[in-house]
Amino acid sequence: MDFIAQYKHDNQLLEQRYSSYTCPEINPYIAAIVERLEISSNVKKAVIAIDSSMRFADLITHDNKATALLTTDLLSALFYRYMAEQFNPEQFKRLTQTVKDQNVWKSQYKESGDINLIEKIETAFVAPFTTLSHDEINSLLNESTYNKNKSRCNIE
Repeated sequence: MDFIAQYKHDNQLLEQRYSSYTCPEINPYIAAIVERLEISSNVKKAVIAIDSSMRFADLITHDNKATALLTTDLLSALFYRYMAEQFNPEQFKRLTQTVKDQNVWKSQYKESGDINLIEKIETAFVAPFTTLSHDEINSLLNESTYNKNKSRCNIE
């Protein structure tokens, strides 16, 4: 079973256990990048889990906060579970630091509106493992919820 199938299976188990939990869609652009990375499948699943959790956290509103918080918490728990499998302290440190960094970048973006931060936010969890092509970055930027003026975010 590939890492995406394993991730989806784990989420199906969570959906069965927690009636108000529904696994959010995986960002297909992130999944395509993660698929080609030369890292273990547990780290691939961890990247998908934390990326999904952080993206979903941006969608929390007053009306959905009870179920949305459960979703982000369960995805974060999956992240830590995956990172504990075949534990690699360097990769664990790298990804947990990236969570902190992304939160800082999101906060800075909310304060400043600096569109240069969008690339860092969108690529945060894959950038530590690979150099991204312009097309991959543009795909992420064009689909970004932070990107209100999509034409300004393409890189050359």
